[in-house]
Amino acid sequence: MVDLSRRGILTGSWRSANRGIRPPWIMEASQFLSQCTRCDACIQACEHDVLQRGPGGYPSVNFQQSECTFCYACAQACPESLFSPRHTRAWDLIFTIGQACLAYQSVECRRCQDSCEPQAILFRPTLSGIYQPQLDNQNCNGCGACVASCPVSAITAEYNHAH
Repeated sequence: MVDLSRRGILTGSWRSANRGIRPPWIMEASQFLSQCTRCDACIQACEHDVLQRGPGGYPSVNFQQSECTFCYACAQACPESLFSPRHTRAWDLIFTIGQACLAYQSVECRRCQDSCEPQAILFRPTLSGIYQPQLDNQNCNGCGACVASCPVSAITAEYNHAH
């Protein structure tokens, strides 16, 4: 349970519940944290087990095992009014390919590119002749398939705080 008391706010204990990626189409984070009852209905409805209990017992996205198919089952299962309409943007995530990427270690691997349906990851040759990944966040739909397919967990996702 999130401690939103004065003491909880002053000690920063509320921060752990605010970490992680929320389900798609979720409203603003503070409103979500105050209204979500943590009933697990959205987690149970998730077709690909992308939603799991996260910090504070709130639903959180874990792309390590699977991707989000944007089926909207989580929103339909929620007994509260916490989700935006399906026709709106699911979320605004930025994916980053870290230095653990095999291509950065001169090892041929393109699993992230192969799993990326919107083709937001392309491999381009460098001066050394080794192909390196280039991620186009504009074309990325935020499904997380690249995260799940990466054999070394080099791809991470976070909210785009620039918007």
